Formats: sequence, C-alpha cells, structure tokens
Amino acid sequence: MALLSKRTGLDPEDDFTSAADCLLVLPNSFQEASSNFCCKTLLEEAGCQEVEYKRAAHGELSLATDSLSRVLCDFVPNSCHEDPVLLMDENVVPTTSLANSLLEAAPPFLREDLFCEFPRMLRPAQLCLVVGGQGARSDLHIDPLSWTGWNCLLQGRKLWRFFPDIPQNAEAFRPASRPFGIRKGGAEVCTIGSGWRSDVDLFANRTNTAAEPPCDSFGWLSPDLAKFPHVKGCSAPLEHVQEPGETLIFPGHWWHQTYHLTPTFGFAGQVLNSGNLGRVLGHIIRWCELEVPDEAWDQEPKAFIAQVLGEAIDSM
Repeated sequence: MALLSKRTGLDPEDDFTSAADCLLVLPNSFQEASSNFCCKTLLEEAGCQEVEYKRAAHGELSLATDSLSRVLCDFVPNSCHEDPVLLMDENVVPTTSLANSLLEAAPPFLREDLFCEFPRMLRPAQLCLVVGGQGARSDLHIDPLSWTGWNCLLQGRKLWRFFPDIPQNAEAFRPASRPFGIRKGGAEVCTIGSGWRSDVDLFANRTNTAAEPPCDSFGWLSPDLAKFPHVKGCSAPLEHVQEPGETLIFPGHWWHQTYHLTPTFGFAGQVLNSGNLGRVLGHIIRWCELEVPDEAWDQEPKAFIAQVLGEAIDSM
C-alpha cells in the first residue's frame, strides 16, 4: 500500500527535493498578498472580463460565462452545497498588475520553474485564480504530467482529500484521461502526457446542514454510493483543512479533490524544478513511448527538456 504523508513548514536548509513526495503545508508563505488587495485589484483592472465558471445544481454540472465582477460579487456569495459556484481561471491574472507581485511574493523554491524551458504552446499557465462559494468542489482528478502542484489560500477554509495513484483507486474512481498538449480548434493536435478525471464526487452528500458543521471530522461529507457503488473500494484518504494564509504543495500524481467549507479566494499553479524533473520527463517519455538512452539523464535540465520535448513532438 502506498502511504501518503504530510509535513508542516520547511526548514531553510531543506531543498524542494525533500518535499517532492509528501503534502507540504506552509503557513503565511505569501506574506505580501492579501485577499482584499488582490480582489480589489482584479475587480478594478479586469472586472469586465468574461470568465467561465462551474455550477453543479442538484448534481448536474454546467459551465457558464459572465463578467468577473458578477461572478465574484453576485454568484459566489450565494453559492451553497446544492448549487455551488467555482471559478478556476488561468487567463485573468496575467492581464493585471497582480501577476508579477504574486510571483515575487512566492516562496523562493516555487520561483525556480523549468516550465519556462517548454515551448510556449506546451507551457502551463503560471497562475490560476481559484474562487469558490460555500459548498463548491473541484473535480476528483490527477494533474497532468505528474507535476508538483501548489495552492495558496488567502481567504476562507477548504477541505482536501488525497489518495495515492494505485490500482485499487483506479478501480474505485473509474477515471477518464485528460490529454495535455497543444490544442487547435478545440482538438488536441500534439499530446505529450495526460492527467486523469473521475466523475465521482467525494462530497456529494452532506448529512450535517448546520451553518458551521463540526470540523474535527468530516464523515458528514460522502460520495453518492447509490450512483457510484464502486467507490467503496478506495483507500483511506489523507485529509487536510487548508486555513487562510496556508500554501499547500503536493505531488500532482496523487488523486485529490477539494470542498470549500466557506467562500474562498486564492491562487494555484504548478512547478517544475530539480526536485521533480525526472518524474515529469519520465511521464512524457512513457506516454509518448520514447526510447531515451541512460546517458541522456545526465544532461543539464535545459538540454534534457529540449531533447525529450523535441522527440515527443516528432513522435506525433
């Protein structure tokens, strides 16, 4: 059985490698950022921009578009478990003055990002705006390319459930592949890897309807076993309640899903550096069925990335 572990804080002597295969909880890591300042800046500079957000009224998922200001000011405050609202947007923040200031406020080991060596069309967005109303939840998923994810929460409280990527959970969650690559006209034209998504909602049923239900145990949030009976076979999760000011750093190849206990505001991203470079390039090599000689792994990161991506693109 694969075990999941959690650590709080990072010693100055630690490098990122030591935190590459556990959930790392960093309190007060984006000290220069505040939810009020960030929200005010976004509304002033990008409030009229159209964004796509997710609703899941009575279990039926739908995507809708509206202005950022309406989503933040009208829809998110009225979200509830039965009609939740979730915004995850990668396009708004880069158009504002927040982008540079947030990256400058990030912990040093999140700034070393080798994704900058990827071709622009294969480069994931550096910053994703994540805003959820009460009761909102993400998909149950595994991130693309087995990268390392990070999530900074500036306001609110959010419950996370993590599971190892093992056959037992693949059988329980029955996932579908989410290709990662270059898209053109809505279709993938060059796929270098994949993530995974499950239709299972681990938080579908809420049996405690109190405004502030107990937070010492979350048994009152459970999947719909009548709809997904096979989910009973999953392993026990690693749970964490993310508090305001906390940044979580986690292996993206773990299964994970979030539940917004209160309205939340934060940012997320992913990182590629010396601690996880082998895992990410290994994912691409396996997905594209490349033959890479052993000596290639001894190259400098920039050269190795160029070789693997070049061969991956040529193999399409």
